[in-house]
Amino acid sequence: MQIPKGLQAMTSSTADTLQAERSKAAFSVAEMNAFIVDEQMRMQLTKVERLLLSEPETFDVRQVYFMSRTEKMDHALKIGRRLIELMKEGKLTGEEISIADMILDINGPFGLHRAMFIPTLQNQATEEQKAMFLSKAENYEILGCYAQTEIGHGSNVQGLETTCTYLPETDEFEVHSPSISACKWWIGSLGVTATHAMVMAQLVVNGKNYGPNPVVVPIRSVEDHQPLPGVTVGDLGPKFGFNAMDNGFLLLDHVRVPRLNLLQRYITVAQGGRVSRPKNVDPKVAYGTMVYVRTQIVRNMSQVLAKATTTAIRYAAVRRQFSGKADKRVDGESPVLDYGMVQHRLIPLLAQNYAMFATSQAFAAHYAESMAELNRGNFGPLKELHATACGLKRWTSDVAIHGIDTCRHACGGHGFSQFSGLNEFFGNQYPNIIWEGDNYVLSQQTARFVLTQVNALRAGKQVADNQTTQYLRAHLPGGHLPKTAPAFTQMPVADLASNSEAQLQLLGFRAASMAAELADSMAAGQSHNRSLVAMQRLCDAHSDYIVASYFRRHLRTLAPASPLAPTLNKLATLLFLYVLEQHSADLLRLTVGAFSPAQISEVELLLAQVIEEVREQAVPLVDALGITDLRLNSALGRSDGKVYENYLEWAMEDPLNREDTGNAIRKQWFEKYYKPVLHAAKNKRDARL
Repeated sequence: MQIPKGLQAMTSSTADTLQAERSKAAFSVAEMNAFIVDEQMRMQLTKVERLLLSEPETFDVRQVYFMSRTEKMDHALKIGRRLIELMKEGKLTGEEISIADMILDINGPFGLHRAMFIPTLQNQATEEQKAMFLSKAENYEILGCYAQTEIGHGSNVQGLETTCTYLPETDEFEVHSPSISACKWWIGSLGVTATHAMVMAQLVVNGKNYGPNPVVVPIRSVEDHQPLPGVTVGDLGPKFGFNAMDNGFLLLDHVRVPRLNLLQRYITVAQGGRVSRPKNVDPKVAYGTMVYVRTQIVRNMSQVLAKATTTAIRYAAVRRQFSGKADKRVDGESPVLDYGMVQHRLIPLLAQNYAMFATSQAFAAHYAESMAELNRGNFGPLKELHATACGLKRWTSDVAIHGIDTCRHACGGHGFSQFSGLNEFFGNQYPNIIWEGDNYVLSQQTARFVLTQVNALRAGKQVADNQTTQYLRAHLPGGHLPKTAPAFTQMPVADLASNSEAQLQLLGFRAASMAAELADSMAAGQSHNRSLVAMQRLCDAHSDYIVASYFRRHLRTLAPASPLAPTLNKLATLLFLYVLEQHSADLLRLTVGAFSPAQISEVELLLAQVIEEVREQAVPLVDALGITDLRLNSALGRSDGKVYENYLEWAMEDPLNREDTGNAIRKQWFEKYYKPVLHAAKNKRDARL
């Protein structure tokens, strides 16, 4: 099957239209990319993409949309093996392998070995244990996974049923799954890959439960990969997405491991069963790996959303529908991006995307500083770091995953095609709102931390100085709402939109007010369960402030006369107005300084105006995010704008249409299915003759 020759060229060339959009740029795309994407990430992306493109026979993912699950896993293993070889050859680092996974969007079975097994050993093993396990893991002599979630316990880590019981007579631990609900479930890299599992289990010594702790459990032979005695392990089967990963299940039947398999940097079980902890250790330090992974999720979500916004905005800019319906006068049909409803769906996502890039850099620095303090024995920053990680993981993954879906819808019917690059991608990224803490549950942890600080201020206790307590102190004297409305709540919206400091004050005041009101309700007897919805709102308000603060902080690093500043400040203002518009109820119900309906109307009108202004720079702005065609893997978002030509060519690559396979498949189906149906009536008539 071939495309007919001599087809007329499109009268409105999508390639020319995309180039015309680029000509509107009010800034240097290269300079914008250098500012918004951190230098290390840019260098890693360039290096890794160059390497991937040099070996298309291994790293091509164009055909992934035609593959079965088994074929995807096989392809992912092929890619994973080659990446490990390149690392051992000194051509890639372990971190750059993770970058390759992100570029290819085919997260294979080696992923959790790098993402969780190795970091847990690095952070929670003693030097002796690192010599036992870490060197082998880093050299891929063993393959690991992180087995925490159970079929009956996901978010409730304290409720895990798997036990790790010390046996003094043999100086071993016995790791056991006492029930079906204790079966480890959803564990990435476990289904067919891992030889070792980092099992989170209830530590029991001399009859006393010390809570969940990680223990290294061999589960498969490194010689023949067969399950070891007492181990029942397997793959979960097809999923909504992420099907190149072997998520698995694990049941342990009184499996014994040496005492030193229990990671003992932060808890020590000596021979004989004496338990001790280092001084000044926060018990929550065992969650350090989860905080690390959430930090990586925050970092990755900016790149994830960038792929979706790039595809949708480029396609909306070149796709034309209807004449004379948009406000702008154009010859022929109007670009879809000129329609207000499309703009309202896509342009705020672009502002959120830029804010994410700034946030990911600032939060990575925050994490590094906190871990340095932790390594010096100062566990003070851990609680605030954990609360911030929970809130930002929720905020970034919610925005990114719902953003991908919005972008799919904005592409119209073609968004339903795998060739849009957004469907397989949506399924692969969707778990980010569930794993490493369900977003609704995480919000409670952030809200509880904020409420704890409010109650401490009310009790006159000393609180640590951090970004949370700073805005609470500023807006809640003594932990209570002020008697009079702050001036910034009464400002005309146009003045707010031109005053970045007032914007941050208003967002901080919104979060502080919600915290104070919820603290009042709970103090008056409102149950925790009845407070959960308010906790979600408080977490979102807190995270809106943190993200806006990080964004503005990053913008302040620009030179005063930078040509990037006008566009970036407009994006930050758009984000601020969008938060107000989306959460107008929060502003209307403020006990002190409530917005009026007239102010909310002003917000809506000004937001629409700023969206229209940013629309003119939308294509240059997504170009500046630096998402290459290799990463997009999309017919609709390709950088040359040749959308429909490529779309048709891609469809021709379907095995049903290929000349080498299509004819045979169609002939077989005709004889087996179509012919009996089509000829049934004729055969019946012939039989009567």
